[in-house]
Amino acid sequence: MIAASRAHLKAANESYFQHLRFAAAVGAMAVAAGLACLIHALVPALCSRTCSETVGRLRIVFDDRNALPAVIVQASGAITFVCLLAFSAIIAGILLAYSPYLIGAALASLTLGIPTAFLLSNPELDALAD
Repeated sequence: MIAASRAHLKAANESYFQHLRFAAAVGAMAVAAGLACLIHALVPALCSRTCSETVGRLRIVFDDRNALPAVIVQASGAITFVCLLAFSAIIAGILLAYSPYLIGAALASLTLGIPTAFLLSNPELDALAD
């Protein structure tokens, strides 16, 4: 496993942390694109162009890995949403597991309100900085 990982990093001409950054960013963007499609399917007014724009940005990164920093900035809204959703889901799970049922459910729903509020305030998950 270690030898195969070293060979892959050498073929990609990246250090471990460069590859970690690339793979994590691409993974977050791919998850964001999928979530945007599902959100748009449920509420057509939300994320009407987020999936196609994110997939287009992924194409750019796969064609030119050096474009990653600029693409991360362009996809910062979508990446932030994925991170907020993941963090909130973890906290909600902990609250549900270790709190009395009604209190845990109430706090978990409040926790999941954070990514919901972000989505409602930025319905296309546009870049956070220009």
